[in-house]
Amino acid sequence: MKNSISNIALFLFKITLLNLSVLSVLHTYAQNAQISGKVMATDNETIVGANVYWANTNTGAATDINGEFRLQKVPGNNQLVASYVGYLNDTLTITENDDFVLFALVSGVSLKQVQVTGRQEGTFISGLKTIKTEMVTDKELRKAACCNLSESFQTNTSVDIGEADAVSGAKEVRMLGLDGAYVQMLTENIPTLRGLAITYGLNYIPGSWMDAIAITKGSGSVVNGYEPITGQINVEYKKPENTDRINLNLYANHMGRLEANLNAAHRHNNQWSTMALLHASGMNKAIDHNDDGFLDMPRFTMLNGIQRWKYQGQHVESMFGVKALYENRTGGQLTFNSDLPRTTANGYGIGVNTRRVEAFAKTGILLPNPNSSIGTIVSGIYHRQEAFFGLHEYNGEQKNLYINLLYQTNVASKAHQITTGVSFMYDNYDETYNNTPYRRTEKVPGVFAEYTYNYADKLSVVNGIRLDYHNLYGFMLNPRLHLRYNFTPNSTLRASAGRGTRVANVFAENMGIFASARQLVIAQNLQPETAWNYGINFTHKFTLFDRNGYVSFDAYRTDFTSQVIADAYANSNQLQVYNLNGKSYANSFQAELSHELLKKVDVKLAYKFDDARATFSGRLLQLPLQSRHKALFNIGYETLNRHWRIDFTTQWHGPRFLYNTLDSGIENLTPKKSPHYFLLFAQVTWIFKNFEAYLGGENLAGFTQHHPIQGFTQPFGEQFDATNVWGPIFGRMFYTGIRWKLPYPEK
Repeated sequence: MKNSISNIALFLFKITLLNLSVLSVLHTYAQNAQISGKVMATDNETIVGANVYWANTNTGAATDINGEFRLQKVPGNNQLVASYVGYLNDTLTITENDDFVLFALVSGVSLKQVQVTGRQEGTFISGLKTIKTEMVTDKELRKAACCNLSESFQTNTSVDIGEADAVSGAKEVRMLGLDGAYVQMLTENIPTLRGLAITYGLNYIPGSWMDAIAITKGSGSVVNGYEPITGQINVEYKKPENTDRINLNLYANHMGRLEANLNAAHRHNNQWSTMALLHASGMNKAIDHNDDGFLDMPRFTMLNGIQRWKYQGQHVESMFGVKALYENRTGGQLTFNSDLPRTTANGYGIGVNTRRVEAFAKTGILLPNPNSSIGTIVSGIYHRQEAFFGLHEYNGEQKNLYINLLYQTNVASKAHQITTGVSFMYDNYDETYNNTPYRRTEKVPGVFAEYTYNYADKLSVVNGIRLDYHNLYGFMLNPRLHLRYNFTPNSTLRASAGRGTRVANVFAENMGIFASARQLVIAQNLQPETAWNYGINFTHKFTLFDRNGYVSFDAYRTDFTSQVIADAYANSNQLQVYNLNGKSYANSFQAELSHELLKKVDVKLAYKFDDARATFSGRLLQLPLQSRHKALFNIGYETLNRHWRIDFTTQWHGPRFLYNTLDSGIENLTPKKSPHYFLLFAQVTWIFKNFEAYLGGENLAGFTQHHPIQGFTQPFGEQFDATNVWGPIFGRMFYTGIRWKLPYPEK
């Protein structure tokens, strides 16, 4: 093992030296220039998703969450155009010495001479990307407290968040009707929330750190790896070069949860900038609304931080940094004392202690050859988790190394682009459950290539393939295809098909089962999970009553050819884990309408239907605890002077099939269903210059699953089970907070 780590460290050191050498050479000799800039409205509000392109060409870019863009200069063309729906196009003449420009778009005028107003959208679907990408912006995140990533999807239909169990506070993400294990979780395109972090990782990213969240459905690009099956969630952090100098966020709720977030950035010069993101949170209040003797929410303490640096040269861009996290949570019965030995006389308790350290480096380099670049991503993670649930004990340790090297260039013309590269994923798992060790080491080198074709901004095709070799399971081949066709500038049809492969982490993905009397029965020779995902999407942007909106329709299907089944149907006293023997699939349909109904009044309506089934011990059954129906309504109002913002959201969740809690076998089982329910959320925000104060509430109707813990009177008995969670555990919750920022002066 030590030799393997030493070899990997030596390889990483050589790659770093090579990267630095190339960086030095290219910084001296590169001649292909870039231009960057920002697109704003005349009222000084940034415009997200504006198109910026060279006149009479297909070379362009879309503005990001900050209204900023970057693209290469085109020899012989000095006319740069910016456009956005509801605004008049603006064209600037660019000189050789220009490297930064500012567009100020003027809102257009309708046939009735009514002025069209444009604003930053809370959520929008990128019009330029071949793969459907739903962008959740900072504006959308501020509609709720959004203390962390798990609480950032209240107004989103694509992503569902649920409780893993009724005692630990762990959250589960779901997409396209399937568990979050099939969603690739990325931070700035680095796969970080995976492996042992999948259980509590959604709590590791504070809301004030996030600049935007990009949600894609389907298998995604081959560039980011072999693991995504149902989609990708990529979190973009605040950037030191374009964020506020200081940003402070304080939060408190009536249950005793307190949070403090501080972001501090410094621009050393035009090339170097740095940023620290700090977080502290905790809760020490005992809450037991349903009088079952168990804490509704565990007590916890979390300390979390990032230090990052950014270098921005004319031809070289690099971001590197370190992250560290400490979290300790305790829960269980009110009578449990964590300072005493864990015995039945001390009551039932749970404890989870997590320590995590990450280091990362990303570099992009423009090559002397026009329209060519190389990129490197290197990250390392150490994750340590020690946990107990009653008398059960689990300890896990993961060491991860990820390397991704990319080369991108145009072939023949700008319409044809090739991205190719090599990657390496290393994971060392050392887990112990009730004194039984489970250890494995995974080494996965891979190669990939992706071809992109663009025709006159009408048709685009992304066709990719990657081949990886797993040291335990052999070769893994994953092809993927994405198509986009624009019927009109505002009507887009997208289609995708692709294959993903992943290796299940049985303990991390089923840790909720520790909070039960069920026996964990794991079959031998578990195989990797593979699935095909197919999808189609139609998006139409429109202007109605001189205000913008869009409609979107999705339909996706996931077919598993190999899967690890966690079977809670077959036996009420066991969770059986084995390889799929039969069918397993998921169908998902979603429709969404978003529109500025009245001036400064935004409305969103959405409905989603998921039908996910798998073969459990010979019977094809609906997946347990998955809601087949979900509907969402959101309305937001901002006063004309922008001093007040009011947001209201309601969600409707349909019935779910429950775990088997009967002694009868699966052949006679008719799974029980939960009732449907509504959730109501509201927030009022007062804004004055650089200060915001907000007051809000969650689950305002107060609906709860009254007794989510089965057998709570005898937690060490055979009937104890805290995993059959289908609805809210907590009743009404009220919170308040402030946001304050010290921005950099505008240039």
